[in-house]
Order: sequence, then structure tokens, then C-alpha cells
Amino acid sequence: MPHIRMRGLPQEAVIDLSRDLLDTLAARCNISADGFTLDWVPSISYRHGEVDRDFVQVEVLWFPKDPETHHVVEQDIRQAILSVYSSAKHISIMFTALTPSYYYRDGHHF
Repeated sequence: MPHIRMRGLPQEAVIDLSRDLLDTLAARCNISADGFTLDWVPSISYRHGEVDRDFVQVEVLWFPKDPETHHVVEQDIRQAILSVYSSAKHISIMFTALTPSYYYRDGHHF
């Protein structure tokens, strides 16, 4: 935990992101990078009958954090994406706060 899902990126870009991004975010959140998951969700967006490669969507599912943490993590993710996929024109990063007592790992909730 946290879980990060990326759409609108080539798989190779997410592989590149996995090399350093999770360590960067772990340092920001004061947790182990081993607690993060980074998923590539293959998807294709369309606009006006054409493939649209301008939009990247990132979902971050995690336990509640303060607004400043959201801001710095959003900036870290945005900068990392642009470093591996400079053709992204629009990057949406959405945070979803999970309720710890509703989250289970290996049969135990937090």
C-alpha cells in the first residue's frame, strides 16, 4: 500500500518509472518502497475517431494523507512521467483515500 495505477502510457514508460519513482514516493511518505504497487493498465483513449495519446491518467489509492503530501506526490509523479513520456500533454492524477479498517492484506486489516 499505496497502489498506483497508470493508464495512457506505453508499458515501457511504466517500466522506466518503476526504477526510481517508488523510492522517491516512499521517501516522501516515510514508508518502505516495498509497500507500493505500480500497475500498468493498458488502455487506449479516443477523440474524434482517432487514437488520443495526449492524456495520461494516474490513480493513487492510499490511506488518508494531508493536502501538502498530495501536492508533493502529485508533482513527483508528474515530473517522473514527463521524464519518460514527454509527449503527454495532459496528466490527471487522482487520489483515493482508503479506510484502513476496510483494507485487508493477507487476511488482516490495518
